[in-house]
Amino acid sequence: MNRAERRRIGRSENEWRQELSPKERNMGSGWFGEFSKVMTNGKYVVMIRTIKTDWGYVKHACMRNATGTDIPWREKQRIKNELFGVERHAVEVFPRESELVDHAPMYHLWILPDNMHLPFGID
Repeated sequence: MNRAERRRIGRSENEWRQELSPKERNMGSGWFGEFSKVMTNGKYVVMIRTIKTDWGYVKHACMRNATGTDIPWREKQRIKNELFGVERHAVEVFPRESELVDHAPMYHLWILPDNMHLPFGID
């Protein structure tokens, strides 16, 4: 693959487009049916819903890739930056086993409100 082909492929992965969401299609129930926005770039699909919490409005981003395989951390960070902004905090939760939902190869990020800062981190 030459440089021009790599650039073209790289650009296409950064070009997000919106598709109909489960909510717009009246599809699904429970939290799945609440996804009101779907973004795709041909490699990844990200479904987004907004949830009111004690912390304010949080975005729940559910993502998967076309191959149904693992998404590396660096790719999740890039997706978060491109869709929600480079200065937004997001968390990936590892729940108690009793609360685990693991029915599909999907990853969930919770994008915190703009003005929220985590009280911990690596400094």
